[in-house]
Amino acid sequence: MFVDLESSQGEWFTFRMSTIDQATGEIVWGEPRDGVRVCIRSWKPFFEELIGAREQIVEWKINPKTRQNERHVYPKDLTPEEKRQERGDAIDFAITGLEGWGDKKTRKPIECTRENKLALMAKDFFDRFFVDCIQTIDTKTVELKEGLEKNS
Repeated sequence: MFVDLESSQGEWFTFRMSTIDQATGEIVWGEPRDGVRVCIRSWKPFFEELIGAREQIVEWKINPKTRQNERHVYPKDLTPEEKRQERGDAIDFAITGLEGWGDKKTRKPIECTRENKLALMAKDFFDRFFVDCIQTIDTKTVELKEGLEKNS
């Protein structure tokens, strides 16, 4: 079996509506909606690159027990605007396609633009669906890597 580990376009998921059960607080998933799909890819590469490029702050502090000067490195704090921008960039990276989505007011198809992706993520039902898809992708990736390690 040949697997493309470099696939960067993502995987298509059929959308399922969800609600929260008021009695238990559990997510209740509806039936898949025919023709309504979202293409999602793992956002791990995005965050790995982002963290690698983030400015680091280095401080030297005296350890009170050993009295030695120790180096402490941590990432620079982000402003609320930088955090919002970073979150939007991550969502824009992860969602690579929308199919079958329409605007309720205009009845026009929703295009796969950054603004539309962020607007969809603001909806609770879509956020739950997105998180479920990301978890599925991550689980498949871990299982695939473990399988490849066992075969080698």
